[in-house]
Amino acid sequence: MKSYRTFLIIFGLLLTVYIVAELNRPQPIDWTVTLSKDDKNPYGAYILYNRLKDVFPTSSIIAQREPIYNTLHNQDIQHAAYIVVAPFFGAAETDVKELLKFVHKGNYVFLSADKINKKLMDTLGLERQDFAELFSKDSTSLNLVNPVLKADTNYRFKKFAVDETFSSLNKDDSTVILGVTHNNKPNFVKVNVGSGAFFVHAAPLSFSNYFMLFNNNNQYVAKAMSYLPKDVQTIYWDEYYKQGRSGPATPLRFFLGNEWLRWALRISIAGMILFVLVEMKRRQRIIPVILPLRNTTLDFVRTVAAVYFGQKDNRSIANNKFHYWMQHVRSRYYVQTNVLDEAFVKLLAKKSGAEEQQIQQIVDIYDEVRSSRNITDGKLLELNKRIEQFYTSSKI
Repeated sequence: MKSYRTFLIIFGLLLTVYIVAELNRPQPIDWTVTLSKDDKNPYGAYILYNRLKDVFPTSSIIAQREPIYNTLHNQDIQHAAYIVVAPFFGAAETDVKELLKFVHKGNYVFLSADKINKKLMDTLGLERQDFAELFSKDSTSLNLVNPVLKADTNYRFKKFAVDETFSSLNKDDSTVILGVTHNNKPNFVKVNVGSGAFFVHAAPLSFSNYFMLFNNNNQYVAKAMSYLPKDVQTIYWDEYYKQGRSGPATPLRFFLGNEWLRWALRISIAGMILFVLVEMKRRQRIIPVILPLRNTTLDFVRTVAAVYFGQKDNRSIANNKFHYWMQHVRSRYYVQTNVLDEAFVKLLAKKSGAEEQQIQQIVDIYDEVRSSRNITDGKLLELNKRIEQFYTSSKI
């Protein structure tokens, strides 16, 4: 017993030490690419969002978690910029149309994503090259083209992280190359549309926390952002394509987004619960339904008929039909059926009121049935017809 207690104590101490060690163990770094303004992990965009004021000190910065259509449709917006830095930009067709209208009016869009809506890319005349270079150096470097902004040494980062480029620029008259990689391939361009412009960057990780904290790369990001005009009054920072809509992510979002509809929903639910609680106690016990006794005679007749019909035994059916008719004659008219001669026919006709010819036809058909081994369907139907005619014309 003592040894058992010692074992439990040792086990408890070891378990406690393990739990304490797990709780104090450093959390592993999350390398998920989110590029979200709230994410401080390596591939979040917390630093960029919180440093936008350094580049645009007089601008109003608004974070959006609504589709572009909801933000820009039927809005008279001037001197504004829309920034989308996201892993994927799978905008709907309506969002793309609103974005193009927004830029046509003289506004600006700064866009950087791995996957960009194909219609928008075709409209801007851009084609991406997503695959990494083989047998390249251990790191990728990039720089700006403008001599005023170009650094003496390229900005470096780890291999395959920011090596995306544009393989084709199809609108030379409206496209300006702003940045290139170490092998002089364009990765940052300006496309003039109407009175405004799109600034499109092929490598979104260039704006991540990790990139900005690596050496002096924060200067590259600041210079890239400085291409947006200084006089923009409003900057929309898009979070919809990273975090989705704001507010409750439920089918009841429309009701929950309005105070009066929320109260209506609450009152409705409370009313239904109250109704269920009140109706749980019934005013009267349930009266059981007692079904009447079933007449199984017809079921029996159908079953027997089905058996005969399935076997195609017309002779047996005819015999049973005739014997049932003779039983009816004996019980109803008290006529003996031992001998089916002329005297039987006349006596039955007199008592039943049926014609002698009808009765004689029944007897004749039965004689044929007895003398034949196979009875046709037609002969069986004729016998049944004559017997039914007798029932109809005879006295009850």
